[in-house]
Amino acid sequence: MSATGICSNGDDVPACADTGQSVVLRVNTRLPARTLAGSHPRHPVAVCRGFTLLELLVVLLIIGIIVSFATLSVGQHASRALQDEAKRIHSLLRLAGEESVLQGRELAMQFNPEGYLFVTLEGADWVPVEKDRLLRERELPPDLTLSLVLEDVEVDLHDSENPPRIFVLSSGEMTPFALELGNLEGEAYTLQGDFTGKLTLARTGEADDGNW
Repeated sequence: MSATGICSNGDDVPACADTGQSVVLRVNTRLPARTLAGSHPRHPVAVCRGFTLLELLVVLLIIGIIVSFATLSVGQHASRALQDEAKRIHSLLRLAGEESVLQGRELAMQFNPEGYLFVTLEGADWVPVEKDRLLRERELPPDLTLSLVLEDVEVDLHDSENPPRIFVLSSGEMTPFALELGNLEGEAYTLQGDFTGKLTLARTGEADDGNW
């Protein structure tokens, strides 16, 4: 304490004053950075770790299984779509043959690059069949391909002036033909018809199954 009543205690206690009534101390509250950081922070520090080799192998195995099932599902769908369309054409031609004989009218199955429709003879013209839910115009699925041979001659499906037709006559006769329907997977079905109207359908390369 000095004669003037001012005391000093180094840097930690910078000054005090004697006013005759009380002593006011000003204490340095600054703490070292080491103390503020502390060894026990309020929020724990997140610890990041990588995947183990076993975990990566399990993930790759799961991805492989999913991809395999997806590929198998797509292949089965394409195969089923091809089979359904081949059976549909077979059934429609057989139905047209029956209706042609029973109703005494001439019918024909007419093809184009996108699909097919049934036409009937009215006077001297072939016109589309109307108001018939079964013999209506249909489009082929975009992933299916079709080729047609009429009386041993392969026809052009793009010929709009003379569109290829399988004639189904009221006498029970039919244009001899061979129709092959395939998909992008390389599968194909062949539908054949002879002059008497007999139809046979089979997977290409296998024995015919006339019961389809």
